Amino acid sequence: MKRLIIIFSALLMILFFIIGSTQSFHLVHSKNDALVLQQTRQPLPEFAFEKAGEVAFTNQSLKGKWTLFFVGYTYCPDVCPTTLADLDRIYPSLANDRNTTTQVVFISVDPNRDKAEQLADYVHYFNKAFIGVTSTHQQLWPFVTQLGLIYSLVEEGETDDFYLVDHSASIVLINPEGEFHATFKSTINAQGINHVDMDLMVEDIKAIQANY
Repeated sequence: MKRLIIIFSALLMILFFIIGSTQSFHLVHSKNDALVLQQTRQPLPEFAFEKAGEVAFTNQSLKGKWTLFFVGYTYCPDVCPTTLADLDRIYPSLANDRNTTTQVVFISVDPNRDKAEQLADYVHYFNKAFIGVTSTHQQLWPFVTQLGLIYSLVEEGETDDFYLVDHSASIVLINPEGEFHATFKSTINAQGINHVDMDLMVEDIKAIQANY
């Protein structure tokens, strides 16, 4: 009997270890219906995006800090400048100590017109700490769609230099391990523009970081 108890106890310990080490995230209770938490850890695929300077933006650039990804393009007439201005407003509210540093990364899905230096000038107009990156469509499309986002080029104008790009307005949160952690879905505001409720997003990010 004693031997059976020891075996049963050992099995329980193994079970608790397996449950405790399951690759999932802590549940965060939120009043924000736009928050979608990933139920399992999803490492991002290997990538190397262009940014101003000689060093590319890669998976290693995500390690040790929280990252907010937002896709768009510099010629965007409404969603991008509105969202970047909103991100600048709430940026000081995000915890930025050594444990919860948060970076904002704008991914241009219009590499034909948006070059690295131009992207840097664009995002720095809103906040000097923001990062602008881009790549080829061959790398951008699978990366963006894996994050649950999407974009498409709309042919308009008399030349190839004048066209619009339809794109998601949601914001994606990446954790310090470089894993897809959550999405903050966009909704239509009173002005008819897709946007993310920034104040609710800040509350949720702080809760996520506290439970990470």
